Amino acid sequence: MRGLVVLVVACVGLVAGGVAGPAAAQAQNRVQAGAVAKTSGAVTATLSWKAGQFAVTKPRLTIARGGTVVSDLDVSDVCKDCLLVEDTAGNADEVFTIMHVADLTGDGEPEVSFDTFSNGAHCCTTQRIYAYRPATNSYRRVLSLYWGNVGYEVKDLDGDGTAELSGADDSFAYAFSSYAASAFPPKVLSLSLNAATGKAAVKDITRRFPAMIRSDAARLLKAIRAAKPEENREIQGAIAAYVAEQYLLGKGAVGKAEIVRARKRGLTAPGFQTNLLAFLKRTGYR
Repeated sequence: MRGLVVLVVACVGLVAGGVAGPAAAQAQNRVQAGAVAKTSGAVTATLSWKAGQFAVTKPRLTIARGGTVVSDLDVSDVCKDCLLVEDTAGNADEVFTIMHVADLTGDGEPEVSFDTFSNGAHCCTTQRIYAYRPATNSYRRVLSLYWGNVGYEVKDLDGDGTAELSGADDSFAYAFSSYAASAFPPKVLSLSLNAATGKAAVKDITRRFPAMIRSDAARLLKAIRAAKPEENREIQGAIAAYVAEQYLLGKGAVGKAEIVRARKRGLTAPGFQTNLLAFLKRTGYR
């Protein structure tokens, strides 16, 4: 699972003989125009935007069925002062897309979704989801999912023909360490759509994928066991995520035992266990 980080730097460039003038600085902060298109079956969606200063302008979502455009939407209501990033499918180092056309609800109709990014060092991703309305032969936004600092994948994890949203729990960012040292338990969401009302619902189904959880827990435990007291307790971020994952696996006692072990090794601050267990209760892990 890949975390998605969007970094925007507003700076003044250096040129020979001194500091670049306003025109050079303005050019550095210019966001380029772009477009992304995706197809699934008879449905093709295109997200396009114009260039802007610090953010995109005039974003539009066009959706066609069988080659005929059925929705041409101004999406500036969900992308005001936001960033949109083009696909990097040709880049071997990083491949991601901000748009998906896939059946997320199991009704046989592909939903259309795209991601908007707020300006910031590593924040924030929000997924905008649009569903088809047969009665009007058009699409409307049914849901906005906030993923925060982390990214997600649209993937059929259980092979049932309906894609899940596989990401991570952003609530752990900064909770017990710096952002750089924070660790994020996996989060898997499923969507459903009420045909009568057109309303979408989200369900957390992470516990259905224990192999994924165990794999990440093993990675975190290795880092925890290698940590040293002189590292300013930054390992608390990994401990928090590891304990959360043990609760997801129904092994809360294993997680609590690791907290005790870490405390005896001088890896955690006073009150860490109390604060962590309260946090896990509040966020639904316990």
